[in-house]
Amino acid sequence: MQTFHSASGKKIEVEDVALFSTPIIVTKFNDHEKYEIESFDKVDRRPEFWDSSVNTSFPGMEKDDPYISQETLDEIRNSITEQVKDVFEIYNMPRDIVMYNFWYNAYYEGQGQELHNHLGEDNHNPFWCGVYFAKNCFNSQFKFRRSDYSLRTQQPFDFHQTRLVEYYRDVWPSGIPDGYICLFPPHLLHKVTVGKENRDKMRLSFSFNIHLGVPKSPR
Repeated sequence: MQTFHSASGKKIEVEDVALFSTPIIVTKFNDHEKYEIESFDKVDRRPEFWDSSVNTSFPGMEKDDPYISQETLDEIRNSITEQVKDVFEIYNMPRDIVMYNFWYNAYYEGQGQELHNHLGEDNHNPFWCGVYFAKNCFNSQFKFRRSDYSLRTQQPFDFHQTRLVEYYRDVWPSGIPDGYICLFPPHLLHKVTVGKENRDKMRLSFSFNIHLGVPKSPR
C-alpha cells in the first residue's frame, strides 16, 4: 500500500494491482561481445506469406546460409539456449527446453516486420519465444501491441494523465538495447518498424521459438 493525502488533507492508503498481467523477461546476453557479425547489403529475402521487406533466414532450416556462417549460427543458438535455461531456472520454470526454430532478421531503412504472433497451426504452439537484439536495434523499433481491448468497454475517459496509464496502453515500444534478449509468451503481438536511423546501419536480430523438452521414456 502507498500512502497519499487528498486535497482536503485526508490520509488515504491505496494500491493498484496488475491483475492477469502478461510477463516478458529481459536478460543481458552474457556472450554478446563474442559475436561481431559484419553487415551485408540490403536484400529482400522472405517467405511468400510475409508482407514486409526483410532479409530473413526463417524458418532457420537452410544450411550454408549466404550471409552468416553455420558455425556462427550454431554457436549463437547454443549460447542463447544455455542462458535461457539458466533464466528459466531463476523463475522456477522448466529448463528442459529445445530451441526448435532459430533465425535472423536483417533490416535497413524501409524494411520491417508486420504485426504477428508466434502461435502455430492446430494449436501447435511454442512454450516461449524470444528475440536477441544483436546490432543497431534502436529505441521503439520493436513494439508489442495489446490484443485484449476489454478495457475499452468501460465509459471512455482520458487515462493518459492518470496513475493507471500503463494499464491502458495499446502499444509498448521497446527500449531494449543491443546485447539483450527478450523472452515472451507466443500469443503476444509484435512488430518491427525500421526508419532512416538504419539507412546505412544494418539492424540485426535473432528470433527463436522454444518447446519443452520431450520427456525421456522410462527404461
